[in-house]
Amino acid sequence: MSVAEEIRTSGGRGAASSGTDSEPAARLRDLRKTYGSVTAVDGVDLDLPAGAVVGLLGPNGSGKTTLIRMLLGLTSPTAGRVELLGRDGTELEKALPDVGALVEGPGFHPFLSGRDNLLRAAACEPRLEGDLRAPVDAALERVGLTEAARRRYRGYSLGMKQRLGLAAALLVPRRLVVLDEPTNGLDPAGTRDVRRVIAELHEAGTTVLLSSHLLAEVEAVCTHVAVLARGSLLISGELSRLLASDGELAVTVDDPARGLAALRAEGFRAYLRDDALAVTEVDPPAVVAALVHAGIGVWEVSRRRAHLEELFARLTEEDA
Repeated sequence: MSVAEEIRTSGGRGAASSGTDSEPAARLRDLRKTYGSVTAVDGVDLDLPAGAVVGLLGPNGSGKTTLIRMLLGLTSPTAGRVELLGRDGTELEKALPDVGALVEGPGFHPFLSGRDNLLRAAACEPRLEGDLRAPVDAALERVGLTEAARRRYRGYSLGMKQRLGLAAALLVPRRLVVLDEPTNGLDPAGTRDVRRVIAELHEAGTTVLLSSHLLAEVEAVCTHVAVLARGSLLISGELSRLLASDGELAVTVDDPARGLAALRAEGFRAYLRDDALAVTEVDPPAVVAALVHAGIGVWEVSRRRAHLEELFARLTEEDA
């Protein structure tokens, strides 16, 4: 049985669930995108629970950015449908004022200052009118760009450009914020700032979709995850439930070598870790029974919660 199948059996699901009765911020149903003979996204079903922070994970070329572009109406799906904040695919533009997005890196005028670029972006916001300086200055302060606001954009580092793109996404309160690799080029302080902003958005009830390769950051800030590979959704759901389902059973025995052989003979996926047995099928009674039946002395049994990096590696290795 694969890791994904084990998680689904123990409570994970192929489409994310909010754990509440509220309507999701977005629904993707049987979503597919092809470019000639290349399938970028293949039949994805996914909900973004309202108020959740959803980590969208996958190797390079897994379809993450293509999926995000279809969600925002930047790319038309070959098949399937998208619902965004209660709007279907024919009227996504009506939902976009409530959506802030940073996708594939920001694009601004190189010879304007960061502040002037943000003022131009603010002028396009239908929810802003009158004096635009206050919301622009507030957004710049929120992402830590106040001191560099009057410098030309062409002189910005990659991390500063990312910060300015994030500021543009946060000019007005949003119901959904989509961030595609927002920490690209950021130093540790910038990464902490992005983590802080995401926490503030979550506390305010905003739904956040975060695409990232930094699994430790995703584990630190996300409430839900969805894992893509080769355009297909491997697994999704509440992060805490998925990690609990994928945890290990750590068993201390009197003879680790014999214990390992006994468990493998019974079909368990087991290996040695720090002179103890680690068993990925976390069914304690069955594991203990197999060891006792083989005459192995069992001293201690405990559960070890998996880390997101371990879960991601097992899922993507199985799909390779």
